[in-house]
Amino acid sequence: MSDASSPWVQATSQAPTGTFSPTAAPGTPWASDLTPSRPVYDGRLGELYAIYLRHLAMMLVTLGWSRFWGRTRIRRYVWNHLSVLGDRFEYRGHGRELMIGFLLALLVVAAWSGLMYLVWLYVFHEKPFATFGLFDLFSLSVVLIGFPLAYVGHYAGLRYKLSRTRWRGIRCGMAGSAWGYGATATFLHFANAMTGYLLTPVVSVNLARPRIVNARVGTQGFTFAGRAGDIYGRYLGYYFLNIAAWVAAAVVTFMAIGGTIETLGISSDEFLKLFAHPSLHTVAVVLLIAFGAYVLFGLLILPLRCWWQAYLMRYLVTHSRAGNVLFATAISTWQMWGFLVLNYLIVLLTLGIGWPWVMHRTMKLIAGQLWIYGAPQGSEIRQPADLGPGYGEGLLDMFDVSGV
Repeated sequence: MSDASSPWVQATSQAPTGTFSPTAAPGTPWASDLTPSRPVYDGRLGELYAIYLRHLAMMLVTLGWSRFWGRTRIRRYVWNHLSVLGDRFEYRGHGRELMIGFLLALLVVAAWSGLMYLVWLYVFHEKPFATFGLFDLFSLSVVLIGFPLAYVGHYAGLRYKLSRTRWRGIRCGMAGSAWGYGATATFLHFANAMTGYLLTPVVSVNLARPRIVNARVGTQGFTFAGRAGDIYGRYLGYYFLNIAAWVAAAVVTFMAIGGTIETLGISSDEFLKLFAHPSLHTVAVVLLIAFGAYVLFGLLILPLRCWWQAYLMRYLVTHSRAGNVLFATAISTWQMWGFLVLNYLIVLLTLGIGWPWVMHRTMKLIAGQLWIYGAPQGSEIRQPADLGPGYGEGLLDMFDVSGV
């Protein structure tokens, strides 16, 4: 099955598969009577920046405590300027809900700190582990619980945002357990690391599935037909090409270092003496080498990673559906590369002030590259009984970068 195809078949008469382009709907094997459409994002970067700069100014005045309301205003703007099938999304969250979630997460950390103090006092203090201080114990425990809690927070944060999102007046939502997702994600990432990241397709598919199938638009759920076996062949090619790219980048880096040393008229013995007697000159040389290696590795490896990420994105999107609504995307390797590289440069060169630009570009990419086939049966969708969580993504705010 190609990455442009889908497991969903709705009729025996099928439209021919065509070439993907950013201006025309990608060809699909689905019934030709499904009308394609794309989301529309009509937000303006200047307006988004005005909200963001006001948010930063209030953060300075309130010592950071206004960020919950600032984040809410940004979400309302972005949500309200994105429409699907002619109807805009609405964001109904409140800043106080985000603040309550943060305070609850703060209480969890405080309780954990007290528990670690008792453990250190009665288990480690004046024992053979006397050199193991309270700060060391707390830092180690935060590392151990931080990873699973970050996954829990990610899922809980997504559930909160969906529960505060409305489309055509219908509340969205997400079922499932955030703690179960956190446990699964922690196990899969640990197993993946232990196997040299050969389980990446298993991790990607099995973590995407609960996020997709548990999402809801009212009573309308989503389904996902992806399987790790479908993408393993492509991933193995990427995996070994990635290793070859790392080896090539290392060889090029050492050759570049050697050529630079010869150009400067420095012998190998003189070069090694820099490290035998470290000085400020040594630090400058190390930083220069590290920067050069980073640039070389990035140039050689990033396009390959974008090739895999673009393929994975196409696969996940085309294997998802909501009732009789199907999805497709035509995002290419170079579009992914340009998107990620420019976003990175924007954040780096603006020292973080460029986040609104990144958000704006992200929404433009979604609107330009996501195709929706068909329309939901409005008469079959009801308002969900579940109102969602009563507070915001506190764990995500504490253990991860929640963004918007």
